[in-house]
Amino acid sequence: MELEYHEIITRTALGEFFSEAALREIIAANFRQDSLANLIGKPYLHFDNDKIAESLAYINREMARLAAAEDESTRWDAFGRLCHTAQDFYAHSNYVDLWLAEHGGPEKTSPAEIDGLAAHLLNHPALRTGSFYLLRDIVYYIPGIRTLARKIHIPTFSHEAMHLDTPARGAKFAYAMAAAVQRTRFEYRRAVDALSAQSGSAAVERFLGRNL
Repeated sequence: MELEYHEIITRTALGEFFSEAALREIIAANFRQDSLANLIGKPYLHFDNDKIAESLAYINREMARLAAAEDESTRWDAFGRLCHTAQDFYAHSNYVDLWLAEHGGPEKTSPAEIDGLAAHLLNHPALRTGSFYLLRDIVYYIPGIRTLARKIHIPTFSHEAMHLDTPARGAKFAYAMAAAVQRTRFEYRRAVDALSAQSGSAAVERFLGRNL
Protein backbone atom coordinates (compact mmCIF):
# COMPACT_ATOMS: atom_id res chain seq x y z
CA MET A 1 0.00 0.00 0.00
CA GLU A 2 1.32 3.43 -0.87
CA LEU A 3 2.60 5.49 2.03
CA GLU A 4 -0.08 8.18 1.92
CA TYR A 5 -2.69 5.51 2.60
CA HIS A 6 -0.65 4.03 5.44
CA GLU A 7 -0.74 7.48 7.03
CA ILE A 8 -4.50 7.80 6.54
CA ILE A 9 -5.07 4.37 8.08
CA THR A 10 -2.78 5.10 11.02
CA ARG A 11 -4.29 8.50 11.76
CA THR A 12 -7.84 7.19 11.43
CA ALA A 13 -7.17 4.23 13.71
CA LEU A 14 -4.95 5.88 16.31
CA GLY A 15 -5.51 9.62 16.25
CA GLU A 16 -7.79 9.59 19.29
CA PHE A 17 -5.28 7.68 21.42
CA PHE A 18 -1.86 9.27 20.76
CA SER A 19 -0.55 12.79 21.00
CA GLU A 20 0.33 14.36 17.66
CA ALA A 21 4.05 14.16 18.46
CA ALA A 22 3.84 10.44 19.23
CA LEU A 23 1.71 9.81 16.17
CA ARG A 24 4.25 11.51 13.91
CA GLU A 25 7.00 9.24 15.24
CA ILE A 26 4.86 6.15 14.67
CA ILE A 27 4.04 7.22 11.12
CA ALA A 28 7.71 7.91 10.39
CA ALA A 29 8.56 4.37 11.54
CA ASN A 30 5.70 3.02 9.44
CA PHE A 31 7.18 4.76 6.40
CA ARG A 32 10.66 3.37 7.10
CA GLN A 33 9.30 -0.10 6.46
CA ASP A 34 9.23 0.78 2.77
CA SER A 35 12.99 1.29 2.43
CA LEU A 36 14.46 -0.14 -0.77
CA ALA A 37 16.21 -2.97 1.11
CA ASN A 38 12.98 -3.94 2.84
CA LEU A 39 10.97 -3.88 -0.35
CA ILE A 40 13.40 -6.08 -2.27
CA GLY A 41 14.82 -8.53 0.22
CA LYS A 42 12.27 -8.97 2.99
CA PRO A 43 8.87 -9.98 1.62
CA TYR A 44 7.59 -10.95 5.07
CA LEU A 45 7.62 -7.26 6.05
CA HIS A 46 4.79 -6.71 3.57
CA PHE A 47 2.90 -10.02 3.60
CA ASP A 48 4.31 -10.78 0.15
CA ASN A 49 5.25 -14.11 -1.45
CA ASP A 50 2.84 -16.11 0.75
CA LYS A 51 5.04 -15.44 3.79
CA ILE A 52 1.99 -15.28 6.05
CA ALA A 53 3.44 -17.22 8.97
CA GLU A 54 6.71 -15.30 8.74
CA SER A 55 4.87 -11.96 8.62
CA LEU A 56 2.82 -12.83 11.70
CA ALA A 57 5.97 -13.91 13.51
CA TYR A 58 7.60 -10.58 12.61
CA ILE A 59 4.63 -8.63 14.03
CA ASN A 60 4.92 -10.60 17.26
CA ARG A 61 8.68 -9.98 17.48
CA GLU A 62 8.16 -6.26 17.09
CA MET A 63 5.41 -6.36 19.71
CA ALA A 64 7.82 -8.06 22.10
CA ARG A 65 10.49 -5.45 21.28
CA LEU A 66 7.99 -2.71 22.08
CA ALA A 67 7.04 -4.27 25.41
CA ALA A 68 10.66 -4.81 26.46
CA ALA A 69 11.91 -1.36 25.40
CA GLU A 70 12.76 1.24 28.01
CA ASP A 71 12.48 4.30 25.79
CA GLU A 72 9.65 5.78 23.75
CA SER A 73 11.70 6.04 20.57
CA THR A 74 12.13 2.26 20.39
CA ARG A 75 8.50 1.66 21.29
CA TRP A 76 7.24 3.98 18.58
CA ASP A 77 9.62 2.48 16.03
CA ALA A 78 8.50 -1.06 16.79
CA PHE A 79 4.83 -0.12 16.75
CA GLY A 80 5.02 1.86 13.51
CA ARG A 81 6.84 -0.95 11.76
CA LEU A 82 4.50 -3.70 12.89
CA CYS A 83 1.48 -1.58 11.96
CA HIS A 84 2.83 -1.15 8.43
CA THR A 85 3.13 -4.91 8.04
CA ALA A 86 -0.32 -5.55 9.50
CA GLN A 87 -1.88 -2.91 7.22
CA ASP A 88 -0.22 -4.39 4.13
CA PHE A 89 -1.93 -7.72 4.77
CA TYR A 90 -5.26 -6.46 3.46
CA ALA A 91 -3.75 -4.81 0.40
CA HIS A 92 -1.49 -7.73 -0.53
CA SER A 93 -3.72 -10.73 0.16
CA ASN A 94 -7.04 -12.09 -1.07
CA TYR A 95 -8.67 -11.53 2.34
CA VAL A 96 -11.04 -8.90 0.91
CA ASP A 97 -11.99 -11.29 -1.92
CA LEU A 98 -12.78 -14.06 0.57
CA TRP A 99 -14.90 -11.75 2.71
CA LEU A 100 -16.78 -10.36 -0.29
CA ALA A 101 -17.44 -13.86 -1.62
CA GLU A 102 -19.17 -14.71 1.65
CA HIS A 103 -21.26 -11.54 1.76
CA GLY A 104 -22.48 -11.01 -1.78
CA GLY A 105 -19.79 -8.77 -3.21
CA PRO A 106 -19.51 -4.98 -3.42
CA GLU A 107 -23.04 -4.78 -4.82
CA LYS A 108 -24.56 -6.00 -1.54
CA THR A 109 -22.08 -4.66 1.01
CA SER A 110 -20.20 -1.53 1.98
CA PRO A 111 -16.59 -1.13 3.19
CA ALA A 112 -17.85 -0.21 6.67
CA GLU A 113 -19.31 -3.72 7.02
CA ILE A 114 -16.10 -5.68 6.52
CA ASP A 115 -14.72 -7.64 9.46
CA GLY A 116 -10.96 -7.48 9.14
CA LEU A 117 -10.46 -9.85 12.07
CA ALA A 118 -12.68 -12.78 11.09
CA ALA A 119 -10.82 -15.79 12.49
CA HIS A 120 -12.14 -18.24 9.90
CA LEU A 121 -10.88 -16.01 7.07
CA LEU A 122 -7.52 -15.33 8.71
CA ASN A 123 -7.08 -19.12 8.75
CA HIS A 124 -8.88 -19.88 5.50
CA PRO A 125 -7.25 -22.62 3.41
CA ALA A 126 -7.54 -20.45 0.30
CA LEU A 127 -5.94 -17.39 1.90
CA ARG A 128 -2.82 -16.29 0.08
CA THR A 129 -0.74 -13.22 -0.68
CA GLY A 130 0.69 -11.92 -3.92
CA SER A 131 4.25 -12.70 -4.97
CA PHE A 132 6.74 -10.02 -5.95
CA TYR A 133 9.99 -10.97 -7.69
CA LEU A 134 12.14 -8.05 -8.77
CA LEU A 135 13.55 -9.58 -11.94
CA ARG A 136 10.08 -10.59 -13.12
CA ASP A 137 7.95 -7.70 -11.89
CA ILE A 138 10.16 -4.65 -12.40
CA VAL A 139 8.60 -4.22 -15.86
CA TYR A 140 5.31 -3.18 -14.25
CA TYR A 141 6.99 -0.11 -12.72
CA ILE A 142 9.08 1.23 -15.61
CA PRO A 143 7.48 4.24 -17.36
CA GLY A 144 6.95 3.59 -21.05
CA ILE A 145 7.02 -0.18 -20.58
CA ARG A 146 4.60 -0.85 -17.73
CA THR A 147 1.40 -0.18 -19.69
CA LEU A 148 2.38 -2.62 -22.42
CA ALA A 149 3.65 -5.20 -19.92
CA ARG A 150 0.34 -5.11 -18.06
CA LYS A 151 -1.55 -5.66 -21.30
CA ILE A 152 0.62 -8.59 -22.39
CA HIS A 153 0.67 -10.69 -19.24
CA ILE A 154 0.24 -10.45 -15.48
CA PRO A 155 0.86 -13.71 -13.55
CA THR A 156 -2.29 -14.74 -11.68
CA PHE A 157 -0.95 -14.68 -8.13
CA SER A 158 1.63 -11.95 -8.62
CA HIS A 159 1.65 -8.77 -6.56
CA GLU A 160 0.67 -6.88 -9.69
CA ALA A 161 -2.43 -9.02 -10.15
CA MET A 162 -3.56 -9.03 -6.52
CA HIS A 163 -2.60 -5.79 -4.81
CA LEU A 164 -5.03 -3.17 -3.48
CA ASP A 165 -2.43 -0.47 -2.93
CA THR A 166 -4.31 2.52 -4.39
CA PRO A 167 -7.86 3.62 -5.21
CA ALA A 168 -7.06 2.95 -8.87
CA ARG A 169 -7.55 -0.75 -8.09
CA GLY A 170 -11.29 -0.24 -7.84
CA ALA A 171 -14.01 -0.77 -5.26
CA LYS A 172 -12.10 -3.35 -3.21
CA PHE A 173 -9.51 -0.77 -2.15
CA ALA A 174 -11.93 0.85 0.31
CA TYR A 175 -12.58 -2.53 1.91
CA ALA A 176 -8.83 -3.05 2.38
CA MET A 177 -8.55 0.38 3.99
CA ALA A 178 -11.43 -0.27 6.39
CA ALA A 179 -10.07 -3.67 7.40
CA ALA A 180 -6.59 -2.21 7.92
CA VAL A 181 -8.01 0.43 10.27
CA GLN A 182 -9.63 -2.34 12.33
CA ARG A 183 -6.40 -4.34 12.44
CA THR A 184 -4.38 -1.28 13.47
CA ARG A 185 -6.70 -0.67 16.40
CA PHE A 186 -6.41 -4.33 17.33
CA GLU A 187 -2.62 -4.06 17.35
CA TYR A 188 -2.90 -0.88 19.43
CA ARG A 189 -4.87 -2.74 22.09
CA ARG A 190 -2.31 -5.54 22.06
CA ALA A 191 0.53 -3.04 22.43
CA VAL A 192 -1.09 -1.27 25.37
CA ASP A 193 -1.82 -4.57 27.11
CA ALA A 194 1.73 -5.86 26.54
CA LEU A 195 3.38 -2.64 27.68
CA SER A 196 1.13 -2.34 30.71
CA ALA A 197 1.91 -5.90 31.79
CA GLN A 198 5.64 -5.36 31.31
CA SER A 199 6.15 -1.84 32.65
CA GLY A 200 2.91 -0.48 34.11
CA SER A 201 0.48 2.32 33.39
CA ALA A 202 3.08 5.12 33.50
CA ALA A 203 4.94 3.52 30.61
CA VAL A 204 1.69 3.33 28.65
CA GLU A 205 1.07 7.04 29.22
CA ARG A 206 4.53 7.86 27.91
CA PHE A 207 4.01 5.59 24.90
CA LEU A 208 0.82 7.49 24.09
CA GLY A 209 2.76 10.74 24.36
CA ARG A 210 0.71 12.12 27.22
CA ASN A 211 3.52 12.61 29.75
CA LEU A 212 6.31 13.93 27.54
